[in-house]
Amino acid sequence: MPRPDWERFAPAAAIGQHVYGYRSVGSTMDAAWELAEAGAAHGTAVVAGTQTAGRGRFARAWVSGDGESLLASVVLRPHASVAPLLTVIGCLAVLDAVRELCGLACAVKWPNDVHVGGKKLAGVLAEGRTDTTGAGVAVLGIGLNVNLDLAQHPELAGTATSLLAETGHATDLRLAGDALFRSLDAVYGSADPAALVARWRDALDTLGRRVTVRGRDATLSGLAEDVDAAGRLLLRTDDGALHALSEGDVTLAG
Repeated sequence: MPRPDWERFAPAAAIGQHVYGYRSVGSTMDAAWELAEAGAAHGTAVVAGTQTAGRGRFARAWVSGDGESLLASVVLRPHASVAPLLTVIGCLAVLDAVRELCGLACAVKWPNDVHVGGKKLAGVLAEGRTDTTGAGVAVLGIGLNVNLDLAQHPELAGTATSLLAETGHATDLRLAGDALFRSLDAVYGSADPAALVARWRDALDTLGRRVTVRGRDATLSGLAEDVDAAGRLLLRTDDGALHALSEGDVTLAG
């Protein structure tokens, strides 16, 4: 892994206490995993101006030009009760950070997208492993479209948005990063799983609607009734069966 272009240490914080910044990196997720495997402390973060191999769920590419998005990945060493809720925590942190930055109200599309008016503003990716001591370690990745100019990315027209597109003005990426880490630190530190899921449930615009969920191995359609204590989507198919889904691509039908 190349040397970072800058580093920052904030000893009063838990998440974001040590931030490694790169102008360009293959993937902030991969860089954070290298740090995690080397013993990096809980809360250590990697940010980059651009990625050459950024990824989202199901290994999809993340489109972003230099300086257009906040690209961050954070090393976490979560308690077992919190580990299943890292995507929930990440989404809530994005909602709080965006509200702090520009007052914009967002919604969450299950399982991991934050959007405005049906257009994707941010995505959250949580990956977990077990370290050499048997303890759980995770990396939480967040991509937030901050200064993404949609005129330069016609392939994203109608499906994505950015703070720039929604507010009409650019936002300093350092300020966006500070807001995100503060929000993530606060949400993670609240550590009440039931309260986190309740708040996330209120932010979801997926519930109560007919949806199609395409997973790795199957596609199901039905009514998105609720989420359970682990954040899984409870989908009622037309045959009356209730399915608890932990991942999948959701298409809203109404």
